[in-house]
Amino acid sequence: MYTSQLKRFKNAINYIITSALIKLIKFNRTKKNEKTLLIIRLDSIGDYILFRNFLELVRKSEKYGDYKITLCGNSTWKNLSETFDRNFVDEFIWLDRKKFYFGFVYKLNFLKNIRQLGFNTVAVATHSREILFDDTIVNASNAKYRIGTSGSGEEFTKWKRSLLTNSFYTELIEISDKNSFEFKINQEFFRQLLGTEMTVTKPALDTSPLLNDERIKNKYVVLFPGSNDPLRIWSAKNFKVVADFILKETDFDIVISGSAKENKFFEMIASKTSAERFINLFGNSLTELAKLLAEAELLISNDTSAVHFAAAVDTPFICISNGSYFGRFNPYPESVYDKGIHIYPEEITKRISDKDYLKQKYRYSSDIDINKIKPQVVIEIIKTFLNSR
Repeated sequence: MYTSQLKRFKNAINYIITSALIKLIKFNRTKKNEKTLLIIRLDSIGDYILFRNFLELVRKSEKYGDYKITLCGNSTWKNLSETFDRNFVDEFIWLDRKKFYFGFVYKLNFLKNIRQLGFNTVAVATHSREILFDDTIVNASNAKYRIGTSGSGEEFTKWKRSLLTNSFYTELIEISDKNSFEFKINQEFFRQLLGTEMTVTKPALDTSPLLNDERIKNKYVVLFPGSNDPLRIWSAKNFKVVADFILKETDFDIVISGSAKENKFFEMIASKTSAERFINLFGNSLTELAKLLAEAELLISNDTSAVHFAAAVDTPFICISNGSYFGRFNPYPESVYDKGIHIYPEEITKRISDKDYLKQKYRYSSDIDINKIKPQVVIEIIKTFLNSR
């Protein structure tokens, strides 16, 4: 309770200071540059994977095809976007979210730069618009056309957007609030933005130009045991049981991957008796992760960005989830990707046919203990996968 109150207080102070900074930079007159489009997308890596393919549609569209297109993105996926999106984006602007949040000199300089670039059109492609990020940049831009979505339905932010920031936009595209899968939300936004039917039906990453990791010699399964959210971390002990089964019953090697700070999981999972069949690839770049998953036989992961990578490179996955954001980010609709299996605790599986109930109850979070999912459940799914090959 105290933590949430402190966060609200910090956000309120941040909003007041940010509003003052924007008033300051608005004294600077800027010239609008015709046929310039700024697309803003500042959320996480998995969100980016579910968004990026629509950049090609913008580049080839009748509406914006001859515009200079700039992408303002989250610096955490800079490496990935500059590798895969450079044919569709003329320039990139990268935002460090931590610095922007309470680094007011950084924020002032960033917003001044956005305003001085004089964009004619700004489009926020994030359904969960953030007042202190997306909306702030739109307000500072002074663009002639400022386009966003009606916004996601979280009650704790929906009324704030209506009161404080919806007026920053010249057009808000209405998106259904029925808790659709994120990729479907992106489809609807770009369908209305571009005024054309969607030809992009699934996330995709073409990793064929990238080199394989020379450390990997045999066929392999990838384990992805980390997460930024502790409630979504299936225990390393459980992953080890699954790894031991794979070693015993298959010829596959095991690659364990994640961020550099998650390297602790390797020692917890890898078997000393079969050390030569384990490969530690914690801390690899996002482009390396994309190639790693593209060449894998199977991904076994917590509910993280790795699952979206696997779908984009057409690799089967098993996602172990406590149900957080059910409907929005999991499970994958078969119409988007049909080679993924999501495993949930019994509280969810016993009502899995009642999607409307689950989408409502676990729309934003779940406090179900993910370790109620037993390793044998995952092993049975692996057996089915092996028998179908």
